[in-house]
Formats: sequence, structure tokens, C-alpha cells
Amino acid sequence: MRELFQRNKKRRISLAAGLLMLLLCLAGCNPKDMNSVTAQASGQETQEQENQEKPSGSLNFHYLDVGQGNAVLAESQGHYMLIDGGARKASSFVVSYLEKQGVKKLDYLLISHFDEDHLAGAIGALHKFPVKQLITPDYETDSSIYQSYAEVVQEKQYQAIHPKVGDEFAFGTATFRVISPVAYGHEDENQDSVGIILQNGENEFFIGGDIGLESEKEILNAGTDIQADVMLMNHHGSHVSDEFLHAVNPDYAVISCGAGNSYGHPRQDTAKLLEEEQIPLFRTDKQGTIDISSNGQDITFAQKPCNDYTPGSRGGNSQQEEAPGSMENAGPEDCDYVLNAHTKKIHLPDCSSVKTMDEDNKEYYKGDKQALLDNGYTECGNCNP
Repeated sequence: MRELFQRNKKRRISLAAGLLMLLLCLAGCNPKDMNSVTAQASGQETQEQENQEKPSGSLNFHYLDVGQGNAVLAESQGHYMLIDGGARKASSFVVSYLEKQGVKKLDYLLISHFDEDHLAGAIGALHKFPVKQLITPDYETDSSIYQSYAEVVQEKQYQAIHPKVGDEFAFGTATFRVISPVAYGHEDENQDSVGIILQNGENEFFIGGDIGLESEKEILNAGTDIQADVMLMNHHGSHVSDEFLHAVNPDYAVISCGAGNSYGHPRQDTAKLLEEEQIPLFRTDKQGTIDISSNGQDITFAQKPCNDYTPGSRGGNSQQEEAPGSMENAGPEDCDYVLNAHTKKIHLPDCSSVKTMDEDNKEYYKGDKQALLDNGYTECGNCNP
């Protein structure tokens, strides 16, 4: 059975116009002025009605259950967009799922960033389906998975677009606009994730890749409108600030993560915040693939929210993803170095980069630096440990 949920209406132009007329009356305006105000208010109300009655096509969302990773298939009027593709283990599933949905070609393939759990399945899609427009962040990495990506892009002779904040793209009867990154060049490439808000009529959907607190702050400082009805939680339910969540102000939240993942996703503070805000929650690790449709006015879910706010447990075992290697052997008070588990950088504890590092990526190490170098870590160029 499909469940229909009505989004909260967040704009009340006619009410504001009525209050304006009341204030002008109290201020002693003359009847002629009142006629002008009434006409203006009536015009605003008519414009609002026209906007609401503007026909919108259907928009279908599939938040794919790719384990510890992220992949979203969107469809509007027979046009398809894939946003990320999950990890290697999910690549064949993603391709098969797209085929079952009738996908013959992709109007857009958007890769939020080049981490394996977002990129690998997208490479499979690049091999299988013609892609009209490839959208990626503006950076390169030296990882083997990125090299595989670069090879297929060269083979297919695709030219990727590296979008800027505010860029807008047409997608069937919907549109999407870029909201991140505000600027490239973060030490943690998660913060360079391409984030978008996809809009269909009055319905808006937020997808931000793996952005964390650093990129969140930059987006808020830039004054970008990020309000949305449905929010795919950043970085598989990793840390999100109260301020950022309130700016998005979602009616519903979706978390894409793997069951029993070793990263501890979703984080306890994030799960607690969603519960305190009473935001209905969907989770791929609990419910599998999450299907949503929009007609521009209403949002329909194929299943009810699970509202399971149980946090993950860092270090847990998962059959869906390999546990990340860790060199952590100390705490923040007695460590010699702070490691970034994502970028494999070695920092001194007082390095300025440590202050902006995602908490999920921090590891504390006490001992010989050479052991870190032997395990693939490199020194930070700022603090030169």
C-alpha cells in the first residue's frame, strides 16, 4: 500500500497581504491608498494561485539500497538521472536496477565526489548506458577507482561539467540547482561534494553527497536557499549541525547506509537530533530501497517511515562493506599525531586543519611516524609534523 503525505505549506502570501492592509488601516491611510493596497494584495494572491495551479509532471525518486554507500535514481517524464552509484559490491545491482526501470540512457550522471562508495557503481553505469551530461566536482585523485573512472570517460569521450553554486539544469518537467561546494580545495575531498536541490513544482529534494561541518558552514555563510521537503542526510547520517538541519527544514529525512557498518552511521548525535525534531525517517539499512514520487504538490512514499533512530556502532562488523584500516591507538589527550582516516594525512594535535576535520575521520596515534608513512599516510603540508 502506498502512503500519501502532504507537505507543509511554508509560504502564506495572502495572509501577509492581509496583515499589511490591517497595519495600513491602523496607520490612518486614506481609502484611495487602501484601494491600491487591496489591488496589490489581490495581485499577489492571484499570482500565488497561478503558481500553485501551474501543471507539473511526475517525478520519481529511488534511494537505492547499496549498503554502505549512496545511489539515487530520479525520473521525470521519461528522462533519467543517476546521482552516485554505490560501492563496487553494489555496481551490478545498480545496473540491473536501472535496466528493470526501463533506463536506456541517462540524461545526467552526477557524481557527487570520487569516494569508492559513491563512484564505483557510477563507473558501471558509464559502461552500460549512454550519458548525455556528466557532472562531477572539479578535482582529481590518485586512487585506483578514480583511474578506472578516468579511463572509461576517455574511452567514451565524455566531457564532464564542473558546476558552480547557483547553476541550474532542466530535467524533464523538473529542475535542479547546485548548492555546493561554495569553493573547491578542501583537504577533505568530502567537503568538495557537488550538492543539489531538485525541484518539481512545489516539492523540493536535498542531496548533498558527503559534505560535513566545514562545507555546511560555507553554504550557510553564502546565504544559499537550501530549504527542501525531503533531505537525504549528508554522509550516510554522519554529523549535521542543528543550524544546517533547520535551514533545510525537511518534512522527511532519508539515510543511506549499510547494516552494521563499521563507521557508526548514522551517528548518535544525528539520530538524536532527527528524533528530537520529530522528523519522519526512512533508512535503506532498515527498509531497503526507498521509493518516492512527486506530482508537484504532493509527495507519495511507497512505504511508511521506519522512524528507527537507533545510531550505528563504530567498529561493528558488516558483510556489506570492508572495515576501514585504522592506526588509532591513543586518545586525544595523549596522542602524538591526529590522523585523517579519509585523506590519510598526519597532523600535529594543534594543527589548524584538525579543527575543521570531520569527527568521523579523526584518529589518534601515539608512536613512530615512520610506521604511519609505511602504511600509506603522508605529512600535512601546513604543520609539517
